Amino acid sequence: MSNLVQRLEITAHPQLEKSLGYRGDSRWVAWGWEPDIDQIISSDGKTVGTGNNMAWLVFLQHDLVQPAVREYNFGEGDRYWLLLDRETRILYAGEEKAVQNLLEQPESLALLACLDGGQSSLPNPETWQQTLSKLTAKKAFRNLTNAIPFGIAAALIGALGVGTGLWVVPAVQQKLAEKTTFISPISSSANCGIGGSDDFSSYVGSSKGNKELHLIGVYEANAAHGNGKRVKRAIEIKVERRNKPIILALSAYEPINWNLTVEPGAVIEKIIVNGYHNQTVSGVSGIPIEEYSYEETGNYIGNFIYKWGATAENSNTPSLVTKLEQINRTSLTSFQGCYRGTNFSIK
Repeated sequence: MSNLVQRLEITAHPQLEKSLGYRGDSRWVAWGWEPDIDQIISSDGKTVGTGNNMAWLVFLQHDLVQPAVREYNFGEGDRYWLLLDRETRILYAGEEKAVQNLLEQPESLALLACLDGGQSSLPNPETWQQTLSKLTAKKAFRNLTNAIPFGIAAALIGALGVGTGLWVVPAVQQKLAEKTTFISPISSSANCGIGGSDDFSSYVGSSKGNKELHLIGVYEANAAHGNGKRVKRAIEIKVERRNKPIILALSAYEPINWNLTVEPGAVIEKIIVNGYHNQTVSGVSGIPIEEYSYEETGNYIGNFIYKWGATAENSNTPSLVTKLEQINRTSLTSFQGCYRGTNFSIK
């Protein structure tokens, strides 16, 4: 056990991280509550994203979980985070800063796992699941259907896995009704459009503060660069999001005309264009535009990223993102991009 984090007296169900919305492949992942947006946030030291609020509350309220986590106030406060070793299924609790520091230092996590004895000292995850099933097989389904409509109950059982024995109690249902869910700004069917390179990637962060920062990045808008001539082509951007005022950052290596369509009710506070070659914006007026293109201004903000989470050899994702966050004093809300882009939307 470490003074930085405390090992909990429970082990994680095999489907816990999937139920909470984590889709990454890192060995270690942590979750914490963000009261500002009423949203569960996950972090694995490389990426940060939103999770499944309902599954989080169901987990915390379970009879076998609540006694072990009660003192940490995971469901409402942001001081403590829950940390999971996905290999051993050990769960830890620690202050947010300590957990984040550990996630950024893999060697420290490896030492923690070694000191805690690895898998040999742990109950079998299947045994944990069987225990849950025996204790709650009948009672769980009865309480679940009494607490929420049957259709939602069936969907929840499907999401968490048959036999988990997890259910929503009335107190949790009331909490859920009071929460406002953070809606992803990226459509589930998003792509790079006709003529695009079909390698769309994205990232969704949180929406803290009184504004949002959205970044769209590509390398080019077309593949025609004959005789050394660069022809500026357009990329269509549709902004529909009405949550908060938006700072829109647009980045590309090749020359691009970013043509915007802004739906009624959406507010763009500022547009930032970043590129090696000249970047222009059309379709809007009266919105401040900051241009950082090396060809025109002799300056650019950072690397021209078009794929989120690329290896350090191919991309410098944190550099551009960090600089944008510093300039605008707000965290990144979303990124979307691909090598050759044609159209994007912010929902």
